[in-house]
Amino acid sequence: MTSLQHLDLSWNSFNSSIPLWFDKFTSIAHLNLEDNHFDSIEGGLFSFLKNKRDLKSLRLSGNQIGQEISATPGNSSGLIENSLESLEIHDSDLKGALPNWLVHFTNLKTILLSRNSFSGSIPSVIGSLSNLVALDLSDNQLNGTIPSSFGRLSSLESLYLSNNQLVGPIPESLGELRALQLLSLDSNRLNSTIPNSFGKLSQLSELLLSKNSLDGVISEIHFSNLSRLKELDVSDNNNLTFRVEHSWIPPFQLRSIQMRSCKFEPTTFPQWIRTQVEAEDITLSDASLSGPLPKWLANLTFLGLDVSENQITGPLPSLSSNCSYLDLSHNLISGSLPTNIGAMMNQLRSLDLDDNLINGTIPSSLCDTKGLYELRLANNNLLGSIPDCWNSFLSSLILSFNELSGVIPRSIGSLPELSTLHLNRNRLNGELPLALGNCTGLTILDLGENNFSGSIPTWFDKSFKYLMILRLRENRFIGSIPPQLCSLSALQILDIAVNNLTGTIPYCLGNMSSMTNLIEHARFGLWSGEHVVEIMKGRSNEYTKDDLELMANLDLSSNFLIGSIPKELSFLAGLHGLNLSHNHLSGDIPAGIGNMTSLESLDLSNNRLSGTIPQGISELTFLAHLNLSQNNFTGQIPKGNQIQTLDDPSIYAGNPLLCGDLLIRKCLGAEPPQAPKVAPPEDMHDEDKLEKALFYGVVMLGFAAGFWGFFGVLQFKKDWRRAYFRFADQATDKAYVAIVTKLKRQRRGA
Repeated sequence: MTSLQHLDLSWNSFNSSIPLWFDKFTSIAHLNLEDNHFDSIEGGLFSFLKNKRDLKSLRLSGNQIGQEISATPGNSSGLIENSLESLEIHDSDLKGALPNWLVHFTNLKTILLSRNSFSGSIPSVIGSLSNLVALDLSDNQLNGTIPSSFGRLSSLESLYLSNNQLVGPIPESLGELRALQLLSLDSNRLNSTIPNSFGKLSQLSELLLSKNSLDGVISEIHFSNLSRLKELDVSDNNNLTFRVEHSWIPPFQLRSIQMRSCKFEPTTFPQWIRTQVEAEDITLSDASLSGPLPKWLANLTFLGLDVSENQITGPLPSLSSNCSYLDLSHNLISGSLPTNIGAMMNQLRSLDLDDNLINGTIPSSLCDTKGLYELRLANNNLLGSIPDCWNSFLSSLILSFNELSGVIPRSIGSLPELSTLHLNRNRLNGELPLALGNCTGLTILDLGENNFSGSIPTWFDKSFKYLMILRLRENRFIGSIPPQLCSLSALQILDIAVNNLTGTIPYCLGNMSSMTNLIEHARFGLWSGEHVVEIMKGRSNEYTKDDLELMANLDLSSNFLIGSIPKELSFLAGLHGLNLSHNHLSGDIPAGIGNMTSLESLDLSNNRLSGTIPQGISELTFLAHLNLSQNNFTGQIPKGNQIQTLDDPSIYAGNPLLCGDLLIRKCLGAEPPQAPKVAPPEDMHDEDKLEKALFYGVVMLGFAAGFWGFFGVLQFKKDWRRAYFRFADQATDKAYVAIVTKLKRQRRGA
């Protein structure tokens, strides 16, 4: 097989090292070993390539090589005769520095080494590969600066250096790459300004500079010859300002405009975007824009528009009927929503108008947008009832913090894809509809701060296997806590505080698996846009994104619950907050409370609890908030570990039979309870005995030295001895006279 030129062994399950016997294929020109399980290259990559002078293309991507490839065993003689044009080893866990020996492969046109673990700086010698057309080093851990020698790569068409740790300014020399079409430097730590020379990149179609620390001004000069530019992304930089003339007409027609956090001057909506009739995606969020949206936006055919987090005013204008994604949240938009918004924008998939000044009612025409999967209208001034016409594939419905009234419409039960439903902070009333029980795909159900009544439904059962947050706080629910809630295996937050619930706490609440081991059951990356308010550590806290994913809270406070605290609650080792305050609970605190090792906030105040405070509370190393006030606890306050840092006496107020250092009532004649001591290991006993012997020996030596240092001098110095005893006699006489005189005065006074 010495004449074999093409060999493709990709997409198999080879799991050995890449063997040396490939050297026998002396005529091999194209070798593809992609997407296997190779864990190394025998002899290293340098030797593998050195012995294959006819090899033009090597593809090793998608393996688990995990080697450093910078080493060069032997010498590099003969490499000048190699034929290698394409080297593709991405997604293979390669480590160490990028190899300098690449400079010997002068015929290279393509180097794709992305998504590995390369570190160190980029070798400047790569700038000598004059035939290079494509260079992709993205998604590594490279640091240092971008070599200015890259400006000599006159044939380079694509340069990807994104998602590394590169620093310093962008070299001005990159503006000399007249063949460059794709430039991706995003997600690094680059600083300084964008070079003016970029305006000379006449072939450039993609310019991606987001997520750096670039500053300065972007002006017309940066785009003077960029007539082929289709994608521009300068989002999320340090302090970039976009400043062009009001009458500027760009030389390009962009498909994607990404300028989040880029400050515009002037601050009105940029007029030049009117010329971008091919634009599909426009993002100008957090861009210091103010004033109303221009009416000419209706003439564009964009699919997505994000102008959130600005100071946009005025009513919602007519927009492109092609628009499928619209985010105008966190602005000052006022007025009511157009009654025909559903017909006007019937392609909508996501509509986000959170945090504005919108009033009026929710138009029922929104039900006509059959593809709508996300509707966010929270924190406005909306009135009236929720339309009862839902039958789409809606996944997320956010209507919280408004003034909506009436009942939950039954048609919400016809939303099979509904995952998150936020109706909190409104004026909704009535009982929860039975149809809501059909929404078994819910992960978040927040109905808090309304006027709902009736009992908590028993249809909250194991069929709601994805439900992670259930908030029913501050309503008018009555009856007992249904034990069916215990079967909600994914539940992380259960908040039914401030209602009129009666009866006992179901002991089975201690079986909820997500509160027992949160990390094991957490579903990361699920809640990128969610927002939940919970009472923790005695105050309201807003939880979003990662904070929400790692939060577990049980709040049953401010009800009329009776009976004891079930000992099973102490099994909830993943719980961060437990609030049972303002009920009528009695009995002791469970002795096993020390097993709740993740607990940060514990509030049992304003109940009828009694007995001693268990020593296990001192074992809660994360406890930052504790309230046991207004109960009937007796005995001593525990000491030791974290509880020592909670030194506010109000924690224990209203427990007259408690005693301790923090309270006026001290524990006289009794040893305060101590945390259990850990016995030292046996192999330390001999060392402890030696330390004690040394300690007592030093003490005795010190005593002897002090004793004989004083009395020894008196023994041998006759003059000192006489002076000392004379002083002692005089001191004794004075003391005697003072005492006798004082006694005589007291007798006279009597």
